[in-house]
Amino acid sequence: MQPPDANHQAPLPLWDPSPEPVEADPHQQDDNDALRARIVELEEMVDHYEALLSELPDLFERKFQQRLEPLMERYRLLARAQQILGEPALPLIEEPSKPLPEIPIPLLERWRSTRHNNRRRSDRTAA
Repeated sequence: MQPPDANHQAPLPLWDPSPEPVEADPHQQDDNDALRARIVELEEMVDHYEALLSELPDLFERKFQQRLEPLMERYRLLARAQQILGEPALPLIEEPSKPLPEIPIPLLERWRSTRHNNRRRSDRTAA
């Protein structure tokens, strides 16, 4: 082993080397454009699905009401028939005086908030 030289100085490190100019490959540029177009298409599809998901509670409510209405009508007819015949009335089902609270769906809410946060991050990086 050689003794260290007192006058030796190491070269300065290159922490941030300047990137070498890279020529743009037209094939790679076409691939990038196709991928960006696909990303936009998929984001539109996800937005469409989110809109459909937001409509689901109303859709289920309408379907439930449609199926419940014939049952309620039969119940009313039976109650009227019993009233006419003088039989004791059927116990009535009380309708709620105030609307039922919306019950959150935890996984759906967590997915929506994560999606919203990711979209905000991508908007910031795109700018």
